[in-house]
Amino acid sequence: MSPRTAWQLIWLLCALPLADLVFRSAGQQLGPNPQEAILRATGLWSLTLLLVTLGVTPFRQWLRWPELIPLRRMLGLWAFGYACIHLLAFWAFEHDFDLAGVAADAFKRPFVTVGLLSFGLMLPMALTSNAAAMRRLGYGWKRLHRVIYAIALLACVHFFLHRAGKSNFIDPAIASVVVLILLGSRIYFRR
Repeated sequence: MSPRTAWQLIWLLCALPLADLVFRSAGQQLGPNPQEAILRATGLWSLTLLLVTLGVTPFRQWLRWPELIPLRRMLGLWAFGYACIHLLAFWAFEHDFDLAGVAADAFKRPFVTVGLLSFGLMLPMALTSNAAAMRRLGYGWKRLHRVIYAIALLACVHFFLHRAGKSNFIDPAIASVVVLILLGSRIYFRR
């Protein structure tokens, strides 16, 4: 498979959950609480793609397959895109586009605080994920983009805190273990 075909296939796979969500929403097939379904799906896909993005480097090193590197930027931007939709849906459904309501909620509910912090850290990474920013920032670009590990950990904490009210910690625990394994593999390969 050529790199271009692989890139197109991965792009399509990243777009499919969003397309599915749009079609099910248009057909009113999101269940009894469609707003909650949209919030959960976009949050879960953002976290999933964030973990896949983190996994590119170790898999490239394990498989000795440098062709994976160009996919990392696209995967990270898709993770950010799903995070944007997740935040926008939260802002719309929970607060009717009232910024003051979101700010007040961030002081009341820790999972909102952690989610906003995670998104705030993703924003500069998304804005600098282009060749011009890489040239302009030089080595600082690498340091900035290492924040992805903190973002992934914060996203897992956000997931844990959200699930705390439902006492369902299996998915957040799995995501956290994956982040720790990927972080450990980074430390291992740096040595």
